[in-house]
Amino acid sequence: MIDIRSVTKVFGFGQGAFRALDEVSVTIRENEFFTLLGPSGCGKTTLLRLIAGFEGPTEGQILLGGEDLSGQPPYRRPVNTVFQSYALFPHMTVAENVGFGLKMLGRSKAEIDGTVSEMLDLVRMSHLANRQTGQISGG
Repeated sequence: MIDIRSVTKVFGFGQGAFRALDEVSVTIRENEFFTLLGPSGCGKTTLLRLIAGFEGPTEGQILLGGEDLSGQPPYRRPVNTVFQSYALFPHMTVAENVGFGLKMLGRSKAEIDGTVSEMLDLVRMSHLANRQTGQISGG
């Protein structure tokens, strides 16, 4: 479903350039549960930002369902990225945060509710659905 091909991301130029990713290749199949683990500064967030379209790769390709996402702005990409804490909406419940992307895509309430329920079940968080984000652990 997601195919990352030899992606490199360099920030800055010349002597001050920093290579955050160096020819990273990853394939994530449809319905596969995938986790990025690594120490601080290894490029996890950079890779997520590239997939979401918040940054562009210096080299390489990012494909979703076989389609090259190059040039697609974040709001046109059918992906969602929710960072651990600061990007959550504190005025919304956990369920509302999970369903926000689908709501912005204009999906029906029934579809949103079903998908939110399925996703919260998947990560064993159904019991937290109606809590505010500040009422749950940051981890």
